[in-house]
Amino acid sequence: MVFRLNKFKECLVFLLICQFYPAGAQPGIWKEMKKVYPDESAIYLNRNKIITLDTEGELVTATATVEEKILFLKDRPDNATDMVVYGSHFQEIENLKAFTSVWDKTKYREIPLSGLTRQQEGNSSIFFDDSYFYRLSFPAGHEGNQASWSYSEVYRDARFLTSFYFQSFLPQLSGLLVLRVPKNIEINWQIVNDPEKRIKFRMYEKNGYRNYEWKAEHIPKVKWEDNSPSGTYHIPIVLFQVAELNVAGEAKSILANLSDLHKWYFQFIEPILEDPNPDLIEEVKNLVKPGDTELEIVRKVFYWVQDNIRYIAFEDGMRGFVPHKPSYVFEKRYGDCKDVTSLIVGMLKSIGIRSYFTWVGSRDIAFQYSNLPSPAVDNHMIATYISPSNEYFFLDGAGDHSPFGYPSAMIQGKEALIVFDDTSFEIKKIPEIDASLNRKIDTVYLSISTDGLTGVGKAYLTGFQKVSASYDLNKTSTVKEKENLELWIRKGNNKFVLHQYEIKNLSDKDSPLMLDYSFSIHDYITYIDSEIYVNLNLEKIYNNQLINFNRKLPIENDYKFSTHNCYILNIPDGYELEYVPDNSSLKTGVLDFSVTYHHINSTVVVDFKIANSTLLLTADQFDEWNKVVHHLGRTYKESIILKRKSS
Repeated sequence: MVFRLNKFKECLVFLLICQFYPAGAQPGIWKEMKKVYPDESAIYLNRNKIITLDTEGELVTATATVEEKILFLKDRPDNATDMVVYGSHFQEIENLKAFTSVWDKTKYREIPLSGLTRQQEGNSSIFFDDSYFYRLSFPAGHEGNQASWSYSEVYRDARFLTSFYFQSFLPQLSGLLVLRVPKNIEINWQIVNDPEKRIKFRMYEKNGYRNYEWKAEHIPKVKWEDNSPSGTYHIPIVLFQVAELNVAGEAKSILANLSDLHKWYFQFIEPILEDPNPDLIEEVKNLVKPGDTELEIVRKVFYWVQDNIRYIAFEDGMRGFVPHKPSYVFEKRYGDCKDVTSLIVGMLKSIGIRSYFTWVGSRDIAFQYSNLPSPAVDNHMIATYISPSNEYFFLDGAGDHSPFGYPSAMIQGKEALIVFDDTSFEIKKIPEIDASLNRKIDTVYLSISTDGLTGVGKAYLTGFQKVSASYDLNKTSTVKEKENLELWIRKGNNKFVLHQYEIKNLSDKDSPLMLDYSFSIHDYITYIDSEIYVNLNLEKIYNNQLINFNRKLPIENDYKFSTHNCYILNIPDGYELEYVPDNSSLKTGVLDFSVTYHHINSTVVVDFKIANSTLLLTADQFDEWNKVVHHLGRTYKESIILKRKSS
């Protein structure tokens, strides 16, 4: 929702902001903001960041000054009294100051925060992380009081400066970003996700610097919705990078284009391009069998790395960017995405097969290299193998269950930066895997029992459906394994009972995952006089999952998928088929389904197919989605009717 003040309120708020909230004026803005934001516990009065670029020889450095202030609109606003300031090896935090301003009759009394200690960031998915934080716990978080903090950020390399987000978890009256740029430095910048043009830009000169200023006022808080993509898709952001530096009259390109980004990134991998050691060479030789094609060798190396190298993330200074050498990873048997990529490249190199270090961003990042030559685009590394027939294979060794020929689900549709050598590279879009390749086929034979249905099923899962199920089923306890398996085969109602099951091909990445199982569903059948009613829509995918017409953000899916369920019901002795629902189908290209009924001898066969063909369902597709879900809902209510034969 767009927040707009009437003319009087705009003037009042602007006056208060510009006068930096003099002592006697504070209750005025507090009362006014309570009227404007009656449901909010706090708001930002301002979020300001001023970045000054400088040079050290041919290196561009940066220092930023950050100032933020919050006004509490309610007592004990839990979402605003605890704030966090983050730092790392590349972005050191200095001069941190924070205080609470408590209104005392006619003026504010400042209570400084003491004991601000640097704490290590903890993350269960990261073995070592050099990032740290300061927690700011503001006392006296009562309505009318304020929390203020300021600090400096010192960047070791201005190429790591990438963006400023103009929206936060609280509404804010003012947001400001200023880049103070010496005249011998050129920058590139762009604004994204700002259709209402909230962010205003101006440029001016002051004290020998060109000042690039972006400012926004009356900014609503970020509104998250279920299954929405990351903020890079919808939060107003200013993206910027240092493009060029003039040194002694000579222009030196920094991050003006993709060639600059490639040149910089190549420095990270050049030191590890070693000749493989004898042990690594011997391991690869043991994998290769006479007559193996090059593609078969690549497949074997990829699977060996998946099965033998434990993924452990590292964030330790430049270790966040520079992989270990292949021999080191081979010896230690663990590493992060860069390390497993290094090992894949090194193992293939040992047998004369070329593959390439490749940078890519996960789908959490909306940006692509083609419109932003910046480290803001990527957060992941894989290897790329290009076959003699020019087919691209994206090898993500960090994924334990990914089949050869598939990228990992999280990088589908993203642009990859493939580095061939110090002078050449390629931008290649990673394909989105079609729904038909991420398939679940489930065939179930059903019988009517005295208190419900019994069944025997066989399910086949391929592609990302198999990958997802494999994570659920691999290396779990027997109890957890059964619980997770039920998530994939549960049918009917909450009285579904799984009896026996067998899992096949869990470790065979090239074969479908096979699930054999038997089950019963109690109290599922309705008897009325001489008739039996059976709803054979046992897996009601997307039932009632209508998208609210007020929704604004897209809906993100992990992968496209298709499901094909075939239910075969034996008609019990003494009964005959009286009613079969009409066949039903609807195809929109967003969500497609079909249901067909067949009467074959003494059985009723229901064939159900559904396919979700979107990774990111956007607002212009919501109506199509709802149309299919409405149709599905009517279809799911249909039952067959069996009638006792007349004597």
